[in-house]
Amino acid sequence: MRNRLRIFGLASLALVGFSWLGEMVFYGDVNAEGVLQESLFLPLTFIFAALGVALVMLSIILDRRR
Repeated sequence: MRNRLRIFGLASLALVGFSWLGEMVFYGDVNAEGVLQESLFLPLTFIFAALGVALVMLSIILDRRR
């Protein structure tokens, strides 16, 4: 169980990197009319980061309790 939590947490943190990279490559710019171009990648980055950190911390806590 703890190993699965850690694996899912690390996979989620890997998805943070891909989401952030997608945001930087494709979006995050101001167009000619002065409108900020945002995408779904930015909120996904924060969601995956929170999930990844929580799962890794939970797996560490469960390891220390045992």
